[in-house]
Amino acid sequence: MTYRYIGRQPIIDIRAKIVAYDLLYRENEVKNNSNLTVAVISNLLDALSIETILGKNIGFLRVDSEFFEYEIIHSLPKDKIVCALLADTLIDEILLERLLLLKKEGYQFALSDCLYNSETAENFSPLLPFIDYLKIDVTQSDLSLVKKNLSLFHSYGIKLIGTKIETHEMYELCRSIGFDYFQGYFISEPNIIKNAVLSPEYEGIIRLWNLLQRDTEIPELVDAFQSNQGLSIKLLHFINSAAFSLRNPVSSIDHLLRLMGRNPLAQWIMLMMFTEEAKSSNARVPLVLMVINRTELMSGLLTLIKPTATREEKSTAYFVGMLSLIHLLFHMPQREVLTRLNISPAIEQALFTGEGIFGEILNLVRSIEIFDIESIEAYLKTKGLSYTHIQPLINQSMEKVNAFEKEMEG
Repeated sequence: MTYRYIGRQPIIDIRAKIVAYDLLYRENEVKNNSNLTVAVISNLLDALSIETILGKNIGFLRVDSEFFEYEIIHSLPKDKIVCALLADTLIDEILLERLLLLKKEGYQFALSDCLYNSETAENFSPLLPFIDYLKIDVTQSDLSLVKKNLSLFHSYGIKLIGTKIETHEMYELCRSIGFDYFQGYFISEPNIIKNAVLSPEYEGIIRLWNLLQRDTEIPELVDAFQSNQGLSIKLLHFINSAAFSLRNPVSSIDHLLRLMGRNPLAQWIMLMMFTEEAKSSNARVPLVLMVINRTELMSGLLTLIKPTATREEKSTAYFVGMLSLIHLLFHMPQREVLTRLNISPAIEQALFTGEGIFGEILNLVRSIEIFDIESIEAYLKTKGLSYTHIQPLINQSMEKVNAFEKEMEG
C-alpha cells in the first residue's frame, strides 16, 4: 500500500522569525524521493490544503525539470509557493525561456540546496537572473566564495538561505557572511550559556508549577497565586486569549482550578512562560511553536496508541513534550533545569532514557519532526498502525501551530 508522507521544516530570518517552510514529501513505494514530479504534486494538493501546511508563510517546493513541461504550476498559488529547482537540474535554453515567462507572471523560483564552489558557481550563473532565492548547503560549500559573491547575488535581488545548519556557531558564521535566512536543526539544539540563571519571575513560575504537581489544596494554591498578583493577571489574560477559544472567560485562578483542575493550569502556566519569552524576543518564536507541535502530537499519539489512557496519563504525555524542550528556553543543560521541577518517575524515564510508553512516543514525535520515515514506520509497525493513522494528528498539529503563531502576532 502506498502512503504519502508530508512534512515541513521552518526557515527563519535574521531575527529568528519563521518566514517560510521547506516542504518535504515522500511516498513509501517510490524509490526516488529526491524530487516532486507532476504526479506527486497533484497528490500533495489533494492530500492537504496549502493553508493547512503553510499557514501565513510561504513554502519551498522541490521540483524537477519535468515539472516545467506541464501546466500544473498554474494550480499552485504564486503568492504562497516558491518552486525550488534541484541543484542537478539541466540548465538549458528551454528551461530558461520557461522560467522567464513564468517569472513575468509573478511566480518565484529558488535553486535548492546547492553545493556552492568555484565549479558549480559557473554552472549556476545562467539561473541567477531568474531565481529569487539561493539555498546553499553550508556543510559542503565554499563559504568564502559565497561572501565574495554577495554583491553579485544582491544585484539580482536574490536572497540567500543557509541550509543544513547544525550548530549555533555555524548559524553565527552564516549571519556574519550575510545570509538572509536560515534552516537546520540548530533551531532545536540547546544554546548553552555558561552560568545562566533563572529570572525571579521564572523562579516564581516554577514554584507555582511544583505546587500544582503536589497534592496541594485549592485554597493554598489560590493563596500562592494571589501572592504573585502580576503573574496571575498575566496568566488569566493568556488563558482568555483567542489562542484557546474558551466559551466563557475565566475570571480568577480559583474559578479556573474549580472549573478545569490543576493539570490544565499547570500546562498553561508553563506554556505562558514559553510564550512570554517568545514575545519579548523573536528568537524564541520557533521554540514556542515547537512546544505547541510537540505537546499536541504527544497527547494525540498517546490517545491513538492507548485509547484507554486516563486524564492523568494524557497530562503526563503533554508534560513530557513540553519539558523535553524547556532547557532550550533557559539555555541550561536539561538535567539542571529538571532538578528544579517536581517531575514524576514516568516523565524522568521518558526524558532521560526514552523508555516506557511516554519515552517511545517522544522518540516517535522527534522522528516526525526530522522526517525520519524509516523510524516512524518501524515503530508504527510494532503497534499495528500505519502512517494513515497519524497523518490526521500531524495535520491537526500543523493547524494548531498556525493558529497559535497568528495569535502571537495579532
